[in-house]
Amino acid sequence: MEAALKNDYQTALNEQKKEVRNLVMAGLEQMKDGKTKDFNTVCDRLEKKYKE
Repeated sequence: MEAALKNDYQTALNEQKKEVRNLVMAGLEQMKDGKTKDFNTVCDRLEKKYKE
């Protein structure tokens, strides 16, 4: 039972890491496109989303 829970937790954690990476890459793309001037703004949005 414990191994199954650990596996589920690890899977969820890996999925969340992928989502964060995709969001960071999207933020970088926004900067390239001139939609966001400051990468800190992108990071602040990510922090706010994942702290809640």
